[in-house]
Amino acid sequence: MRGWGSLREVAKYPLIWPIYALCIGDLCWLTFHVTRAALYNPDVVWDHKNNPEPWQDHRDKRYRIWAGTYDYSKRPCLAPIIKDGQVIPADKGKN
Repeated sequence: MRGWGSLREVAKYPLIWPIYALCIGDLCWLTFHVTRAALYNPDVVWDHKNNPEPWQDHRDKRYRIWAGTYDYSKRPCLAPIIKDGQVIPADKGKN
């Protein structure tokens, strides 16, 4: 048996079936993870022409894996506003 072989050769050796199953499962998980990261991660920007400052889209949003029960909409954003290379300080507000 050379290389990955054909399905007929794999069928002859049942001890290597788990290896094939794990490789196929890993490739499926990798495809899912890369697709999810490329489409939903705020750090990935696909359209620079219509959105030259993409970091401002997530200014008032929170990107968390788990946020618990805390309501982030009540907390003011302390990040400065960056517009055309100018930095506008944010209001300090109450924490």
